[in-house]
Amino acid sequence: MEFRVVDYSPVLYKAEMPPVRQGKFLQLVEGGENETLVLSPYGLSKFHAQILERYCLRNDLDGRYLRKPEYYSVPGADIEVVGGGHWKIDDPGLRLELNGESTAYGRFDPDGLAEKIGALAAYRGYRIVVR
Repeated sequence: MEFRVVDYSPVLYKAEMPPVRQGKFLQLVEGGENETLVLSPYGLSKFHAQILERYCLRNDLDGRYLRKPEYYSVPGADIEVVGGGHWKIDDPGLRLELNGESTAYGRFDPDGLAEKIGALAAYRGYRIVVR
């Protein structure tokens, strides 16, 4: 099983990454085993569906809106949207917080999430808070 975090912050903050940023996220499982946490800043994704749409476009997955702009679906693909929520990263304070839920996709699965994120090189030393 592979776990990864995809952060779309560089798409919005092209010139300079702010030290503290926040947005929405989705938790995805592909192929029944590979888990991806997709972070998208508020200025880039007003709805969780926009995060899934961007992810699909970048990964050559066919999807469509069932209720635009609230619900994006990926029929036939081996991808499950576990749920979503909100995130905040404080780079100077070495803190990443995940909380809340997605109106369209429900609450994410918090079990073991802090440990999985903390094991990634990009987040070593960060305090991972899952509420």
